[in-house]
Amino acid sequence: MAPPRERVVAVVAHPDDAELMFYGTLRRYRQRGASVTVVVTTTGINGISLADQRRGTSLTSRQRPAESAASYDGSGIDLVFLGFADGALVADRDLISRVEAELARVGCTVLLTHSLHSGTDHQDHRAVAQAAVNAATRTGTCGTILHGQPHAPRGDFRPTVLVDITDLLADKVMALAAHQSQAGRWYLGEDYTLHRAANAGWTLAPTRAADGRRFEAFETSLTTLLDTDDEDR
Repeated sequence: MAPPRERVVAVVAHPDDAELMFYGTLRRYRQRGASVTVVVTTTGINGISLADQRRGTSLTSRQRPAESAASYDGSGIDLVFLGFADGALVADRDLISRVEAELARVGCTVLLTHSLHSGTDHQDHRAVAQAAVNAATRTGTCGTILHGQPHAPRGDFRPTVLVDITDLLADKVMALAAHQSQAGRWYLGEDYTLHRAANAGWTLAPTRAADGRRFEAFETSLTTLLDTDDEDR
């Protein structure tokens, strides 16, 4: 009897967050036959720098969601936008209930979201992580929860799982390049993406990283994951 199909849901704060943290992992799940849905809680309309604001730059509520759609074009990954305003998310009943509804609708078995304890990370990221875990507990079907590596290096991030994305790294670079409204941000650049993928492997699998393999790193308390073995934990 064939095992049940995995139903993977990524719950993130902003339109580029899933691509930054776990684009390769989402694609890997799709290759293995899983259904994959990315739930973006905000439109990212406030995702402009203070300098750009002073120059009169602004975004529409459709601009950044369209960039996300372009980054997943042809991948078979579904996108859902909840429409909250970015910058002031709170893990309250409204956010938790909306996330819970999406997890239940899809029948989530694997949840990917932000880190729970990166204290200096973006406030929206922390709120979404709290809401997603709360919602997953209420849903009861998300047997695996993976917390992605924060965008900037954090001393309190302690990965326990690596997913090899070596063959998908070029696609990840292209997916991030689709976010033209955010062009110039250091964490979206190709050099940083390549550096991040190379160094994610050093904490758990230095030999593999040295051999040219590239990874996305996660914290989790569960180990029912894709192609992870003792050398990767």
